[in-house]
Amino acid sequence: MMGPSVMFDASSLDGKHFKVVERSGSKRLMVFLAGTDKTDGKFDFWHVGNAQSCHLLFLNNGRNEWYQQGIPGFGDSHEGTVQCLKGLIDYLQVEEVFFVGVSMGGYGAVLYGAELGANVLAFGYDTRLKIAGSRSQKRMPKDIRVAFPDLRPLIEASSVKVLQVAGECDALDLVAASHIRDLANVNTITLTGVGHGGAPFIKEYYGLPEFIQAWAEGGSLPEIIEVGGSVNNPALVRSLHKAFLAFKEKDWELVELEAGRALSFDVRHEYSNYMMGTSLLERKKPSEALKYLLMSVGSAPHYNGARYRLGRALMLSNQHSHAKVHFQHYLKSNPAAHIVLMMMSDVYMVEGNKELAKRYLNASLENGGDREKIAARIEKLAA
Repeated sequence: MMGPSVMFDASSLDGKHFKVVERSGSKRLMVFLAGTDKTDGKFDFWHVGNAQSCHLLFLNNGRNEWYQQGIPGFGDSHEGTVQCLKGLIDYLQVEEVFFVGVSMGGYGAVLYGAELGANVLAFGYDTRLKIAGSRSQKRMPKDIRVAFPDLRPLIEASSVKVLQVAGECDALDLVAASHIRDLANVNTITLTGVGHGGAPFIKEYYGLPEFIQAWAEGGSLPEIIEVGGSVNNPALVRSLHKAFLAFKEKDWELVELEAGRALSFDVRHEYSNYMMGTSLLERKKPSEALKYLLMSVGSAPHYNGARYRLGRALMLSNQHSHAKVHFQHYLKSNPAAHIVLMMMSDVYMVEGNKELAKRYLNASLENGGDREKIAARIEKLAA
């Protein structure tokens, strides 16, 4: 733990990288840490945070430094930022402190939460920096010295209480969550059919402000029926990670090997089935891909990435009316998805409905679709 706090300068409660919102009478402080690419007064969780009744502190890291060097203007170093946090706690005279973050912000939430022995809610984040394929490996500037490569020893040495939420359809989030899930002061929730982060899913299906409020007040969290259990199977998590790395490299043979191995641990796992089905699609085997993509969507009907791939497999298998069902379902959540809009046009073209085919092409164009591909289709419609 760090040394005693310094006096907080209450003359300036905001800057490009921090903003304090005081709430009279509250004995709680909730700190929201931004993910990547947030600077110059841009913060994550702004509306969600302001729905809470406690004091608020919003932080962003400036560059994508994974909070290795503290907050510019709020301590300016890791040690300085911790001192500023302690000073703010003394200034506000709060009794409880909570940290919330997604992705890089989730890492920062655990990092500072461990320093202060606070409560942490972290969505989809790295618990070790720069592992193979990770976001920190890809996006952290090369000149940043990694001061805290592994959060596990920090958590073990602290009284911090961490609730981590990971998506079952993001191998990196599963690897990270698995790394610390056995610690006594860590509680883990994984979400089936959900990719990186998890916060948008909670927001859509369960209400994110309400979820955060219930967590902070120690109340009952909503019953999340989409909870998974892959994080408790290290062999499955390793296979998913290897399949993901092969998927990134488009090494379809290796994808199918590792996804097949993952399926031997859990035959219904939606992400394993998704990667297997997508690989077979890429190798122009749509009929073989169908059973895996059907299993993926059947296991997690809200998994839209699998919905899109299933629609493609059905189209390529000449099952156009069934493809349309899944494309339409996808568009309910992503109405501006120009590729899917174009696929819908193709379906209606096959069905002979030129009016709807043209309407979907125009919608695709309005939402950034490929002009050259759309022009070719419009020309075909006019023939």
